[in-house]
Amino acid sequence: MRPALLRLLKRPSALSVLDSLISIPTGIEELESRCKKECLRYYSQSQVQKIDEHGAEFEQLGGHRLRRRSQPRPSSFRVYEIQPPRSEVANSNEFAKLLESTTSSTGLPRDVGLQLEKLEFESDVGHSNDIGTRLVDDPTRRHDFALWEELLRYRQRHYGDKGTLDIWEGLMVRVEGVQLPVRGERADFFWQSFVNLGLKRAVIMNELENYASDLWKKTGNRWDRFYESVVGGFIEQGKPQRAVEWHKKLQHIHLSSPNDILRVLKPALTLCRKPGSRDISSKNRRRISSGLWIFQNICHCTKDHRIYGPVICTLLRNGHYEDVFPMHKFLVARNDHPQTYEDIQPLLEFAKENWPRPLLQKLACYVDEHFPNRIDLMEKDDPTTKDLQTKKGAWLEEKPFKDEFGARLFATKAFNFDMIISGLQMLGVSSIGPQTLREMAVRAHGSQDILDKLRQLQTAGISTGNSVFARLIRKLAAENREVLLSDLLKSDQHFEMLEDVAMQESLLVSYYASRDWRQYNMTLAILTEARKERPDLSNVHFRKFIAADEWRFASNVVDDMALRDRALSKESIEFMVRHVLTPRKQGHMPRHIRGRSLVKEVTFVSQILQRGVKAGTPVSPELWVEILKRLGMINRWHDLRDCSLWLARQYSSIPKNTVGSRTISAPVKRHSELARVDGNRLLEAIFTSQMQAAIVSWGFKMRISRNPEKEYQPFGVDSEVAIPWVRGLVLLRELEQNGVQLQVRDIRQACRQRLKVIFGRSFESSRGMNRMLRRENPYSIDQVIGDIHRAWGEPSLFGGREHDDLHRLVNPPVSKMSLRRTARNGRQRKAAAIRSDMIVYSRSRLNNQEPP
Repeated sequence: MRPALLRLLKRPSALSVLDSLISIPTGIEELESRCKKECLRYYSQSQVQKIDEHGAEFEQLGGHRLRRRSQPRPSSFRVYEIQPPRSEVANSNEFAKLLESTTSSTGLPRDVGLQLEKLEFESDVGHSNDIGTRLVDDPTRRHDFALWEELLRYRQRHYGDKGTLDIWEGLMVRVEGVQLPVRGERADFFWQSFVNLGLKRAVIMNELENYASDLWKKTGNRWDRFYESVVGGFIEQGKPQRAVEWHKKLQHIHLSSPNDILRVLKPALTLCRKPGSRDISSKNRRRISSGLWIFQNICHCTKDHRIYGPVICTLLRNGHYEDVFPMHKFLVARNDHPQTYEDIQPLLEFAKENWPRPLLQKLACYVDEHFPNRIDLMEKDDPTTKDLQTKKGAWLEEKPFKDEFGARLFATKAFNFDMIISGLQMLGVSSIGPQTLREMAVRAHGSQDILDKLRQLQTAGISTGNSVFARLIRKLAAENREVLLSDLLKSDQHFEMLEDVAMQESLLVSYYASRDWRQYNMTLAILTEARKERPDLSNVHFRKFIAADEWRFASNVVDDMALRDRALSKESIEFMVRHVLTPRKQGHMPRHIRGRSLVKEVTFVSQILQRGVKAGTPVSPELWVEILKRLGMINRWHDLRDCSLWLARQYSSIPKNTVGSRTISAPVKRHSELARVDGNRLLEAIFTSQMQAAIVSWGFKMRISRNPEKEYQPFGVDSEVAIPWVRGLVLLRELEQNGVQLQVRDIRQACRQRLKVIFGRSFESSRGMNRMLRRENPYSIDQVIGDIHRAWGEPSLFGGREHDDLHRLVNPPVSKMSLRRTARNGRQRKAAAIRSDMIVYSRSRLNNQEPP
């Protein structure tokens, strides 16, 4: 039984009591006891006796001593660890770890020497304000990971995931050039904390992956458990698509060999044991657990893995007997065979006792094929072995029939159809290939003749197979579609190409663009037969119209799908985004291309996405963020507002009354119920702190006319007139009413930055829009701040600082990054001016003129 003191210290109530004692301003912390050390010694000895009485299990494990702290904690109220002297108590590794975890849970700094009342201030580094006031701002302490660890533990304990996010932003934004350790317990703590946060927030996971990739490129170092923590985390959460997606991203850097995918086999087996986890499996994978189905998808994305032995042995050892045979078939189909007989021997022994006879025969044939010299290890009188030998004799009697030989038979005019059928029966042929079938159909006289010959083949016991070509021949002949049948027989496409759906879809788009209708109709028939399990080709037609830049027809397809209760697929959404939206660099708006309208393309994509969501199509938060960014960059404020409010109403879990909007219609009820299951999570991923700050900045992105045609009334038709620059704050308040959680600190920082651009110290901005707004500003600072206060409401956005120190409010501290960017832009403009002068001078010399 663990000591009572340790159990008490681990309780949350004990933490609150300790914090209360520490926060006392005067009294106990001023007392100094001369016999402090002696009391501590006797107290420690009494604790040792208690441990000896209640922890018998710790007495049996010896050889390890507790480490006494070399330095006391510098705190106003001295709280010491109660540990026995090193020479008196022997303890186990488990007890030492217990003491360490208990000490960490109290929140006391162990090595960095911080008092508890200063931890709140020092750990508040998730912003770029007051740079230089924290310990981590000191270049000598920037790489002190003991300090960073204490700050992270404190923020996690008091703020949870928000605290972890603050430390991550401090490492990435506030300080520069910090390289996290990649080995040791401290490295595991840092990386695992950030990965756990990234599993809940996609934006943080992307930032963490980018940081890990940059660290690998710069130093060649990486955290060895990054792959299994990320991919395994998504597997444990039951998110197969995310797990496979991140496997593709991480495998090239974080996997030393393809066999390292075994790291995520354990999380996959853990998911298999969860109740109800089989719901992930679909109709085509009912025979395998959901976790192993995710693992199979990861294997599909990994080439040349050799993991048969470890996987099969792990499944048998953990009792997943029902999944052994499906996993065996999967690995064999992937050309992942057992390397030695010992790899498959446990499966063979298990199969003899538990599998039905047909499965055991298949496995015995497989073992004999790959390990023929081990067949003597099986019992001679085993019926499976006898059946195997009988089956081998049957294989020797059966002679393969080549498709090319059959095609030559039907192409020879000297042989009629009846002679060929008799010869095939005499040879024992049970089926013919597509090439033989084509020659037979070419010699036939029309659809009815083809049907008659197919019946004769069936009567003779000869199958034509189940390929796409064979099914098309039977279907077109039965429907008497002579033209399509003739085009199919004359086509030069290989039979395997007919099975490739992606290739046929590409050909369909090509024939549609060239208006080759005969080839188009033939390809459409091939696609219909190849996608027999999904006969609806609406998504194919949608992608066809998108590739041909016929957006109006694509929109009509979406409307028709909505009437038939169909939804756009994920492939169609990705295809539309790739072909419609103009590519852009990060942080820059798309370039204008002749003949393309940035406004039309982003408006079209936004409308299609909204209609797709109503029909049940899942759209990733990253895509919505990209749409909002493009609308803001091209200054389409009304479209940005409409799209933002639509998203808030669509995904919010809070029922709201309809807020006035220009063109937004209420979402469909039956689909909104599905969309609101994870609505808050989606809204949090879309309207991040960066997006909210960007909305404020885009609201200021408006040139003020001296004689505006219409005054801005943000609160209704009969409301007071306000400055148009506050429209971003008005939109954020509307989003808050619809369930979006606002990040007040980032909104305040964005407002101060905009005020600095317009009213701050005199400086020349690198952006033309900022210079124009400052030059043509018709408002006073008091008028702008007053309208900001009216738009935001109570409490004040600036906390009363607009009355105390207005100058400092509009002149926030400048970050080092901003200073470097300003200097760089200034040098670039100066160099451009020099180049312009040189060009003018050269031209004047060529024209024998004096330079101006």
